[in-house]
Amino acid sequence: MTFVTRNTILSELEPAVVLRAAGRIQKTTLRRGTVLQEVGNEVQWVWFPEDSLICIASENASGESVSGGMIGWNGAYGAFEACGSRTSFARAHVQIPGAAHKIRADHYRELFDHSSALRNAIHRHVESLLVESRQLVACTALHTVESRMCRALLDASERSHGGPILTLTQETLAQILGVQRTTIAVTASTLQKNGLIKTGRGSIELLDVRKLSATACACRGTIAYATSQIHSSAEKACEA
Repeated sequence: MTFVTRNTILSELEPAVVLRAAGRIQKTTLRRGTVLQEVGNEVQWVWFPEDSLICIASENASGESVSGGMIGWNGAYGAFEACGSRTSFARAHVQIPGAAHKIRADHYRELFDHSSALRNAIHRHVESLLVESRQLVACTALHTVESRMCRALLDASERSHGGPILTLTQETLAQILGVQRTTIAVTASTLQKNGLIKTGRGSIELLDVRKLSATACACRGTIAYATSQIHSSAEKACEA
């Protein structure tokens, strides 16, 4: 039995495991703005986007937040916490609506125990996220907001539906890039004047992907190369 899904992690499940999990993996539609997880709450669901995009935001004591990543068809949210502390230390919300699968955390743990393919896929995902987070620390310090914004827009498109229109607000981009909203407004205006994007009410249209790619920082290529190496490795994840 083959499990048909666009999510690359779920697509690796063994047929026997798919049969075992029948009825537990639920197809759902994620709506923009929906909060999937609040800081400090128990992780009750693990989410696997298909053409939707989940943004992860970290908050400080005063309520200020910065995005800690974007999860799309090549990843999962809650997969690490569900097998660890069972607690979320970040806020997860839907930025780009679309299809996803979800599974209760207790059922996910059973699935994780019985599927070596799932363990391998999650291990590669974690390693890829570590590479990305380390690279983006350097990116924030070394690259311009314009080049970083181009990278973020391309990443958001590729990790969701891949279309030219993204339901990203300037406030969200400010959180993703860790800058003031006014900075995003000025940068977006420059990119629009140069014909790279078109801003709308609560959305951004990518007009020239080639120019966006040329303007995006080199971190995009660095992360893509590292990720391809991780996913092409024949080595399996270490067993407990």
